[in-house]
Amino acid sequence: MPVNADFATFADRDRLVDRLQQLVRTPSENPPGEEAAAAALTAAFCEELGLDTELHEVEPGRPSVVARWRGSGGPALCYCSHIDVVPAGDPSLWERDPYSGAIEDGRMHGRGSSDAKGPVAAALEAVAILKRAGWEPQGTLELALVADEETMGFKGAGYLVEEKILNPDVAMVGEPTSLRVVRAQRGASWFRLTTRGVAGHGSAPERGVNAIKHMAEVVLHLEDTLPDVTHPLLGGPTVSVGTIRGGEKVNIIPAACVAEVDRRTVPGETRESVIAGIQEAVERARKRFPDVDVYVDLAFFAESFEVAPDAPVVAAAVDALRTTTGRDVDVIGFRGASDARFLFETGADVIVCGPGDITLAHTAHESIDLAELEHGAVAYAHAFATLLS
Repeated sequence: MPVNADFATFADRDRLVDRLQQLVRTPSENPPGEEAAAAALTAAFCEELGLDTELHEVEPGRPSVVARWRGSGGPALCYCSHIDVVPAGDPSLWERDPYSGAIEDGRMHGRGSSDAKGPVAAALEAVAILKRAGWEPQGTLELALVADEETMGFKGAGYLVEEKILNPDVAMVGEPTSLRVVRAQRGASWFRLTTRGVAGHGSAPERGVNAIKHMAEVVLHLEDTLPDVTHPLLGGPTVSVGTIRGGEKVNIIPAACVAEVDRRTVPGETRESVIAGIQEAVERARKRFPDVDVYVDLAFFAESFEVAPDAPVVAAAVDALRTTTGRDVDVIGFRGASDARFLFETGADVIVCGPGDITLAHTAHESIDLAELEHGAVAYAHAFATLLS
């Protein structure tokens, strides 16, 4: 079957929508991590498609699905997306049952419809399209439909990469990008800063050491120590204090204060340079308060990455989307984190692309346009065929 075939003629919208509706109706909230039922359903879909299907789990009840279509020779293309979803939260905030998969005015509503069960269903339909078209891969197409992405992915894609269950030559990650192609992604670092002081009576603050006051001085300098760099797709690095806790009582000088800091990086920054920036903020605070005592803990670090604009996977995705939609395709950067970082660590060129609106993800208004969902499935089929023919 030629790569430039009209794959849209082999798409079955009813089947696509039905699969997504079944996935949305199967809750898989993380936390706490309840992906088992969704993984079983996803594995059944893969087996229906004739794929060699395995379940892998780092701990009981947290399986990821890896399904392969093996052809003759050639590279390995991994498509990775996630089957876990963030909690639906307070049901009263939703206009519809968040797990109904209700369809109104050409949209499916519900938790996971965009993030990321929509992309998962689109990838499954892409395989069905290629099977119906009589296409065979020159290489291996593997679907990694994973757990744990919503809590940073270490028990899903991270585990599969660490154990070398996934080691692709090229990769695509399904997230709701409104069918735009992401070729660069910011990194994420989470720090926990603890200032230590000396408790005392509030009426005599000079007899104690105020840990909150010292933390406030450190926080004031965090933005001052960001590097003066700008990435054409990602902008500059950022820092944000997400939580702060300290003190026992209004009339006690606080002996401890803890702040959690979110630091987003761009290509060119390293673990060492990010830590050095935090330490520089501490040193600047000591110019005013020489007795500042801070413990800096890097709780989490994920690299930023970028793929060259002329990489084959970028070109294949752009061409597939242009062919499918008849529109120009935006190539963008992704400000958040995704499982793409794990696949990039294998040495594979990786992009992020999928149907769905990221601004609706994690909200009580999450939904997906079904026409865009179908475009995503057809575009995936074109891209898979281009990269494995």
